[in-house]
Amino acid sequence: MRVKVSPGSSTTEFHSVMDDGCCKIRLKAPPIDGRANKELVRWLSKQFGVSAAGVQIKSGKSSRRKTVKIVSPSVTPSWYHE
Repeated sequence: MRVKVSPGSSTTEFHSVMDDGCCKIRLKAPPIDGRANKELVRWLSKQFGVSAAGVQIKSGKSSRRKTVKIVSPSVTPSWYHE
């Protein structure tokens, strides 16, 4: 899945689906020392019902736009559409 993150927000939450199909996600953590990436992985793992190891950032580790792979999700959040 493709995501665009907004680190340093007041809360961690799904925000919207952008025109290009990318999911915009707000993250409370700042983009310092990988904290925003860790929070993204933790949040997505809860949303999809997988362990943190089941969420892989495939590209964009130092960018706001990322490609993320969810391995064998047990839940599909209502906000997610392929």
